[in-house]
Amino acid sequence: MATRRTVKTGVALPAELAKRFDELLRELGIPSRSRGIQEAIRNFIAANEWRLNRGEVVGAVFVLYSHESEEAEVAITDAQHEHMEIIPAAMHVHVSREDCLLIIGVRGSVLKVKELSSKLRGVKGVKQVVPVVISPQ
Repeated sequence: MATRRTVKTGVALPAELAKRFDELLRELGIPSRSRGIQEAIRNFIAANEWRLNRGEVVGAVFVLYSHESEEAEVAITDAQHEHMEIIPAAMHVHVSREDCLLIIGVRGSVLKVKELSSKLRGVKGVKQVVPVVISPQ
């Protein structure tokens, strides 16, 4: 027996919520309610798996740091090397003469991404660490 690739379901919504949802779909150029609901469910899964420390995610960890601190650059590089299994790529952006933004692509378990983020937050010279993740499904 073949596995179904989609499941049809019905959802009861308060009229005002459905109206607001349809307005946003139109404004954002999302072609159908099904597409909008799929995106909302993916966001719900990613947010709650992050909260519950489980599952797989893809995304980026944004790191704003002072490039004047050689110690920070070494520690940030070390943290990346310790987590190579979840880092497919990274990009360096010059923000100002003093600050740089590192955008670290991540793909892997929520726990590993949180571990990397925590390690980066502990680096002297790091000003901000913001992980942004979504569900890969």
